[in-house]
Amino acid sequence: MLLAVAASAAATFGGVASAEGEGIQTTLRVTPAEDGADKYPVESVEIVVYEGVIENREVIEVGAEVGRAVSDADGFVFVPVPQVGSYVVELNLDTLPDGVELVRADLQQLGVEARPNQPTNVLFNLAEGDVAAAAREKSSDGFFTRAARLTYQGILFGLIIALCAVGLSLIYATTGLVNFAHSEFIVLGALIAYFFNAKVGFNLIIATILAFIVTGLFGVGLDVGLWRPLRKRGTGLTAMMIISLGLAIFLRYFFLYIFAERSRPFDDYAVQTDPLFSLGPVDVLPKELVMIIVAILMLVAVAMALRLTKLGKAMRAVADNPDLAASSGIDVDRIISSVWFAGAALTAVGAVFFGLTSQISWLTGQQLLLLVFAAVTLGGLGTDFGAFAGSVVIGIFIYLTTLFVAPELKNVGALVAMIVILMLRPQGIFGRRERIG
Repeated sequence: MLLAVAASAAATFGGVASAEGEGIQTTLRVTPAEDGADKYPVESVEIVVYEGVIENREVIEVGAEVGRAVSDADGFVFVPVPQVGSYVVELNLDTLPDGVELVRADLQQLGVEARPNQPTNVLFNLAEGDVAAAAREKSSDGFFTRAARLTYQGILFGLIIALCAVGLSLIYATTGLVNFAHSEFIVLGALIAYFFNAKVGFNLIIATILAFIVTGLFGVGLDVGLWRPLRKRGTGLTAMMIISLGLAIFLRYFFLYIFAERSRPFDDYAVQTDPLFSLGPVDVLPKELVMIIVAILMLVAVAMALRLTKLGKAMRAVADNPDLAASSGIDVDRIISSVWFAGAALTAVGAVFFGLTSQISWLTGQQLLLLVFAAVTLGGLGTDFGAFAGSVVIGIFIYLTTLFVAPELKNVGALVAMIVILMLRPQGIFGRRERIG
C-alpha cells in the first residue's frame, strides 16, 4: 500500500530523476532582462565533460574528453561518466543564444567530483546582456559595500533559520526530545507548497498557507501516532532521539523517491530583479521585504502567545513540570500536540522562504539542519527569543564569512562563532544557568 501511494506521488511530482547513475547534470536557465520576469530554459546549449585534476574545486588540469550533450527543451543536460572521479565541466559559449551570457567568464569550466550511483549537479549562471553586466559590476564592488549587502542577506537568511529553529526549540522545551527528523518537516513544507503552486496552480501565498496547515497536521500525526505511545511506555529520551534519526533517514529517501534528484523553483516570485527600494548599497526586493515582515511578525506572535495567552501559559507550565501541570488540570497530551503543530507549521513557512531565495530539493532539510541546531544551541535550548537571536547571529556570520573564505566554507564561520560564544556563555544567549552535580 505504501509503495503504491509513493508511486502515485512520484508520478504527480514528475517521476523519478531524468538521469540515473554516475554522471554530470545541470539545468540551464537564463535570468531575463525584463523586470519581474521568470527565468526561462535554453535549448541546444552544449556541455562538455573532460577528465581532470581539481583541487578545492579549482581546475588544475584538463584531460581527455569524456562526453558531451546538449540541453533539451527544459534546459536539462546529462552527461554520463564511466566512473567516480574528478571531472571538468565546460559550457560551450558558442552554443548560447544571442543576447545570453555567462555572468562570470572565469567559471566557464567547473571542477566537480562525480558521486557513486547518482548524478552530480553543476550550475552555470546565465543572464541576458544587461543583467549579466549588472551582476559583474556588483561582484567588483568594494569591501564595505559587499559587507553591507552580505549583512542584509545574512539577516534575511537568519530569519528563515529562525522560523525553523523556533519550532525545534519549542518541541525540546516541552518534551525534552532532540528531534533530528525536524529537517524533514522543512522538506515536507517545501514539497507541499511546491505541489499546490507548481502542480495544482495555486498562487504561492495560498500554497504556503496550505503547507502551513498540512505540515502542522503532519507534526500532530507524528506525535499522536509515534511519540505519544513512546512516552506512555516510558521510552527514554536517548532512545527517542535515535528513533528520530531513523525517521529522518526514512523520510529523506522517501522524499527523494517522490521528488527526484533535481532542484526546482516555485512558479511564483522565484525570480525578481527590480528592487522595491534601496538602502544605500542594499537593494531590497519586494519578496524579501514581505519575507522579513512576515517572519518577524510570526516570531513575535509566537513569543507573545507564549507569554499572554492561556494556551501559551499552559505550554510553559508543561515545559517546566509536566507532572505538576497535569495535576493542576492541564491536558498535557493536547498541549504537546499543539506544540508539534506550531513547530512543524512554522518550519513550513521557513521552507517556502528558503525556496524563494534558492531552490527546493530533497536535501533542503539536511542542508539546514546543522544551522538550525547551531542557532538553537547558541540562543539557548528551549527558548523562543534565544532561537531567534541565535539564528540571526548564525545567518550574519555565514554570509560575512564569504568575504574572507571560499563560499564552500561559509558555514564554518557560523560554527566557529557558536563555539566561541558558548565558551563564554555555555547556556547560550538567552539560556538559563543550570547547576550540575
